[in-house]
Amino acid sequence: MTTPNSHAFQGVYAFSGGNTSDLATNPDVAGRSLVFYWAQLEPAQGQYRWDLVDQAMQPWVAAGKKVILRVSAAGWAKWDTAADSAHGTPAWVYEQGVKSVTEQDDAVMPEYWNPAFEKDMATFLQAFAARYDGNANVAAVDISIGVGGESKADSEKNDNLLSLWQSIGYTDELWWQYAQETITAYTDVFHRTPLALMPDKTFIGTTDGYNEEKIVDYAVAKGIWLQDNGVVPGRTLSAPWGQTPVIAEMRGATSETGDNLADDLKAALAEHPVFVLVFTSDITDANRDVLHRVAAQVGTGG
Repeated sequence: MTTPNSHAFQGVYAFSGGNTSDLATNPDVAGRSLVFYWAQLEPAQGQYRWDLVDQAMQPWVAAGKKVILRVSAAGWAKWDTAADSAHGTPAWVYEQGVKSVTEQDDAVMPEYWNPAFEKDMATFLQAFAARYDGNANVAAVDISIGVGGESKADSEKNDNLLSLWQSIGYTDELWWQYAQETITAYTDVFHRTPLALMPDKTFIGTTDGYNEEKIVDYAVAKGIWLQDNGVVPGRTLSAPWGQTPVIAEMRGATSETGDNLADDLKAALAEHPVFVLVFTSDITDANRDVLHRVAAQVGTGG
């Protein structure tokens, strides 16, 4: 098992705002998290648009930098309108009888545990890994389970969230079975590029024993990296966080959270991360000094 400092800090990665390349030559930015949706990359069954990934990677590779890849099957409508994040699962998957829910923002989210969905996703992951596993320009691949790739089915602020999902058969037990099968689908095909799980509350029900700790323990036992997608100043991650390498992602742009960037970055570095993911709107000339101080720590324990 790895220790918190066994993987040195490798720098600030840009995150959010679409897969833009305008920060590729910024000396304080070491790379970028590139987020795609399954419907983008396999619009027709068996027809893959790897050109979209390669084009997004190219400016970063040309600048001698690396990327983190994430492919989600669902997202909030506002996250990436250009990529149609509201429809992350290909239409042809639903045509096989896979059910869906439609959220308050009109985002359509799939019946993830449907055998057809799982089979089709596993086939996609085989092709995805055949293309990018071991690619020297890919620093890590996020294991995508639920909305936005995180471990929960849905994160909308919906008072009727559980009943919405129960209408297509959701139970915490079923979600746990699906989550394990999805993790296995990734570990079966990615053998050289590190995999990172993005845990959150995970379960939208209230079944005893079904909580974030359950999936964190499972992932760490398999040597999978953990990605904290909500760094908060003053919070300390509990074990087994830190037993495998950690990626620290800001919980939001400071313009939305009201956080101070310096405090956010200090909290991120306290997790001894491999990478810190910073929202692109915070990578500005006004924040150059604080970002430069963080970038100067590359090669250390964070």
